[in-house]
Amino acid sequence: MVDAEKAKQPKVKKNKNSNLPDINLKSLIFGAAAYAFFPLVATQYGIDLLMAFAAIGPLYIGYEAKSYLKAVLLGIVGATPLLYLTFAGFLGAYTPTEMGDLITSVAILGLGALMAFFGAYLYQERAKAKEEYDIAKGTKGTKNVPVKPKEKKFEDTGNVKKNIANLFLPKGRRKK
Repeated sequence: MVDAEKAKQPKVKKNKNSNLPDINLKSLIFGAAAYAFFPLVATQYGIDLLMAFAAIGPLYIGYEAKSYLKAVLLGIVGATPLLYLTFAGFLGAYTPTEMGDLITSVAILGLGALMAFFGAYLYQERAKAKEEYDIAKGTKGTKNVPVKPKEKKFEDTGNVKKNIANLFLPKGRRKK
């Protein structure tokens, strides 16, 4: 198909009223692969420093999920390849026991969920910071996250003693 023909076709918009969740499969696949790849290479070649880079996977999954609940669920799904590698014995000798399997499963899936949650938190905070920057700059913001205007902690009364007291008093009891 020629580029001119592509330009003439109407663009297909996503249905906003769909009950299907908007999941970014690219981030899920790459995040799960990174979460499993770095520990695998670290144990196979004895490079323990690479273990720290495994956190990139769930953080990326959570950042692209953009909401906390979706991030936690996708973080658990993204942690399953690492769980498989652990139980298959690719990450070192593993002797299966009932309690050991349960503890290992909960630990790996829980860490995946926790790091994905933190990734979603980073997304929310970055969206708020961008919104505050746009408001301060005077340009139109993206309106991703509602921003509350910052309140003044206290007003200068001209008296140092009253200013220090007002720092610790609730808003209704401050001295003027």
